[in-house]
Amino acid sequence: MSNTFSKKILSSAVAGALLVGAGGISTAKADLEFNVGVFSDYILWGTTASNNNAVVQGGVDYADDSGIYVGTWISTLDADDGQEVDLYAGYEFSAGDLDFDLGLVYYYYTADSDANYADIYASVGFGPVYAGVNYAAYAKDSDYEGSIVYTIGGGFEVMPTISLDGEVGYTKQKAILDTGEDFSWTFWSLSLTKSTDMGDISVTYAQTNESDIDELFVVGYSLSF
Repeated sequence: MSNTFSKKILSSAVAGALLVGAGGISTAKADLEFNVGVFSDYILWGTTASNNNAVVQGGVDYADDSGIYVGTWISTLDADDGQEVDLYAGYEFSAGDLDFDLGLVYYYYTADSDANYADIYASVGFGPVYAGVNYAAYAKDSDYEGSIVYTIGGGFEVMPTISLDGEVGYTKQKAILDTGEDFSWTFWSLSLTKSTDMGDISVTYAQTNESDIDELFVVGYSLSF
């Protein structure tokens, strides 16, 4: 899978998917791949999606040589909020030096089905740099339809087995927090990941431009097989 998918095993940003570099959910050219991780928080658009609780995340992906892929990704949330289950399918292809990813992801919340929604997503990558967009094309609460997230980011290896990933984004969320009003903010994150034979250890810093939203420091461990 593309490293710009919005729901990433590295607890977002990642998130995206994605998940973006995020240590993203990646099938590369493998036919079937599993991933699992434990994180001190679930970062989503620079905020906590788990009410600052530790989470377990994981998924399974299938891809073939045509560029078509399907998969699912699951995360625990707050103790009262059940789990988030993502189901997605997409198509990856290259044109010259550019890598493209187009797809659809459905978000299912076990404790609140009224929060379910579906995104159309698209991204383009050039070497280690990417840009992506997610658009809420469907929501069970239809007022949420039209919410959008833009991201740009990239990553590079600072030394053998250690990588640095960064992402900046902007989101406009419709009818958020039961207020019935649109709300937008800018977010950014920086992650340092150490790869080992036994999995990846990561440290992520995330923040938004909203003074009433706390900055986040998240540590995690993930494994793909």
